[in-house]
Parts: sequence; structure tokens; C-alpha cells
Amino acid sequence: MISTGRSIYRDRQNKKMKNRKLFLILDIDGVLLEAQGYRCACVDTINDFLKKMGQPYLSVDRSVADFFESSGISTEWDMVPLTLAAFVNWYCSKTKEQLPIVFPPDCSNTVFIDNEEFKKMLFEQISQYAEMLDPDQTCINAIYQKLQDSDGIALKFLWKLPIRDYFFVDTLNPIKAPFFAGLMNRLLGSDTFRNFYGIDAPFVSESYLETKDTPLISDENRGLLPSFAGSDIYPVIMTYRPSKFPAGSGNKPKNYFVNTPEGECALKLLGWDDGRVRMIGAGSLCYIEEKYGLRREYYVKPHPFHAVASVMMAVCGNEIQSLELSRLLCELDPELSESPVTQWFHPDDEIVFAVFEDSVSGIKSVRAAAEVFKKWGYNVTAQLCGIRSTERKNKLLSDVRGVVLFDQVNDALASVLADYRGKEMNR
Repeated sequence: MISTGRSIYRDRQNKKMKNRKLFLILDIDGVLLEAQGYRCACVDTINDFLKKMGQPYLSVDRSVADFFESSGISTEWDMVPLTLAAFVNWYCSKTKEQLPIVFPPDCSNTVFIDNEEFKKMLFEQISQYAEMLDPDQTCINAIYQKLQDSDGIALKFLWKLPIRDYFFVDTLNPIKAPFFAGLMNRLLGSDTFRNFYGIDAPFVSESYLETKDTPLISDENRGLLPSFAGSDIYPVIMTYRPSKFPAGSGNKPKNYFVNTPEGECALKLLGWDDGRVRMIGAGSLCYIEEKYGLRREYYVKPHPFHAVASVMMAVCGNEIQSLELSRLLCELDPELSESPVTQWFHPDDEIVFAVFEDSVSGIKSVRAAAEVFKKWGYNVTAQLCGIRSTERKNKLLSDVRGVVLFDQVNDALASVLADYRGKEMNR
């Protein structure tokens, strides 16, 4: 007869004191930091390549990047090549030039191009890109596939040129995609770029992520959260930002995008790079996705795995172990298996997952993670703290059942900690 996790828990219920655990699961951009660096790097990279292609009087501003995001294309790594592809298509529609296979292409032929007309074209093209998205594929791959299926009808002038694949293939490779190298050089800074990729930086730059991002969390809370180390309160970062591939892992990372140390840049800026506040970023998830043959970003929030892995990273501190344990929690049948996390959790524990997010994806991930733990017999409550940002995001958050909206993360932390400590005093 198989002993289930639940029967084992019942045998142990009288052998362990009831504990309380509070997990503070924090997003970075829009919650801990005002992420100006990404937008600035995106705009500067696009404008730099417009100049390189011979159109120095054309430029984009943040409104273009914001429209990308509102259209469902949220990462600057996609915004840059998609914008440049739209420009080259538009330029060729006006000049009827057949550009050679040289990158960046020379688009300096004299032609009157009004910048407002250029931006209007971009907004229209972005709307077309948005219609090509597929939730089962990464953004750039989905758009490229739809273009192939339609013989490039949305970019018909670019599609006739051999140069077209520069904008859609290996766009996250700094050697093959100069625009990606330029973007990452700005984001990481030229020293970190050189050390991380092992190639020369394209130009000298400071890190936009460390110099242009600004903290939204107060200095008091920046000092408070790391001080919880070793207590029953576990601050942890759950971020879509790329982060380094887990150290000491056996599989070799394939994707530059999910392995660049951008999450680490945030920790450095916050003063949390001493390991007391832990993190699960996109690079962490890449390890488990590649090991088990899953597509990139399969486990990223809103998937419950992202939040489960963040919780496990908070309690055990070993990145690979956290990821492997989370996979077991998400995939095993609790009625047929013993819980793989009995070292850290007991069914009598009172556990709170408090999430601090400005977007719905993280809220959904934590809510679903609480259900995963409940299936294993754990007493988990989810506190869903939405942090107000844009009008659109605020509306989406307010439509989610159980979300309490706060103007800033400091208000949300004060509320959650006061509630937790109040219950502790009343025990």
C-alpha cells in the first residue's frame, strides 16, 4: 500500500509545533523600481540605428515603446528589431530600393520623410504585429511565423529582401544582431557586457539599469527586508527580468535573453546583492525549461511555477534545488506521493503568500501557487496586493477578485506586515 503525503502529515501533526510563515513576493519593475532604464535604452538604441541607416532626422520616443506594451509586446528586445523592420519596410515602400545583404542597411537615399508620419506608420504597424501574437510562442517567433504563413503580407516590401531575417532570426545574439548588442551594452554597461558575453562592447556606456532606474521602495524598507533573514518572514523577488543562469548547473544555456544579469542589476541598485533577499528571474526558469525540453518562458508568471519556485528559493536558498522541488510540487499527484518539501513546511503551519505586483500575471501566479500548496495539504492564504501604475494596468488589477490596490509598495508592505504582526500578538 502506498503511504500518501496526507496520511504521513496526519501522523506528524502532533509531533511539531505550529509555525507561521510570511512570504513577501515582490516584482521589480513598477513595484520596487521605476524602470526608466529599459525604455531609455530601447529608445536610444532605435534612434542610434536610424542614424546608422542614414535617417538622423527620424526618431522615436517613449510613446512608441508604451504603445508596444499596451498592444501586448512588452519586452524591449522585441520592440527594437520590430521597429527597425517596420522602418526598412516603410523606407523601401517609398524608394522601391532593393537593399543588399548588409546590416545595418544604407537607407540614406534622399526622400522626404516626416517624423510624425513615421510615428503614425509605426503605431499602425505595431497594431498589425499585435494581431500576430500567439500565447504558445515567444513574440518574435510568433510574428515571424505569421509572416511566413502569409508570405510577409504585413511587411511586403521588406519581405522581398534577403536582409529580412536579420530582424527575426537570432535577435538575442549580440554577435549576429548588432541592435541587440547595442541594447544590452546600454542596459548592462560596457564593462558588464564585455565580462558577461566575452566580446568587445560596441561602445562605452554606463549601465542604464543602475543609473536611470529609481527606487520606489523607501530607504527604510530597503533596509528592513534584508533584516528578516533567518526569521519567519521571507522576502523574495519574482521577476520577468532576465537573470543569470543557475551557477553549477549541468545544462548549457541557449538563450542570451533569459540569462543576462539584469535582475542582478536591480539587486545591486537596491543594495540587496548580499544574498539575503533572493530572486527567481527568467534566467532561473530557463534552467528547468531547457533541462526538460520546454519552450522558453513556459514557466514564467502567470504560470504557478514561477511563484512556487520563488517560495522555495526563499526557504531553501539553493536555486537548482528550488527549481527541481517546484517541478515536483507542480507535477506530482499529492494523493500518490509524499510531499517533497516536508523539510520546510508542515500542514499545521500558517502560511501567507503576499504578492506585490503592478500587473495581473504575478497576481495569477501567486494565487495559483497557493492552490498548488493547498493540494499538498498545506494551510496557505494568498494576499494579493496590486500596486497602481498605468490606468490600463490598474483597471486589469481591479477586475481580479481579491486584489487590494495600493498607491505604492511601501503602503502595501506596511499593511501586510501590520496584519501579520497583529495576528502574531493575538495568538
